Amino acid sequence: MTRQSTGVDIIGVPNPRDGSDADREAFIAQMSTQISHVLDDPGELWAEHGVVAQPTTIFVAADGSAEVHTGGLGPPDLLARLTELGAT
Repeated sequence: MTRQSTGVDIIGVPNPRDGSDADREAFIAQMSTQISHVLDDPGELWAEHGVVAQPTTIFVAADGSAEVHTGGLGPPDLLARLTELGAT
């Protein structure tokens, strides 16, 4: 699934309370995912969306509205949710 085919951007945001920026950058490098990540220090994104734990997935629509899902989403569940949102 690519941005070109779905119109979806996936961005990871590690826990802002989880060590230093260097610790979070090392975690991102260790994960070796193909998605982009941003550091949310001092946690404004997490606070804005009420994120209290990982994993949390936030679906943000083009109009800025957001839907927060706390808990894991495996590939089938994520694909199903993206399909429901018309992103696939």
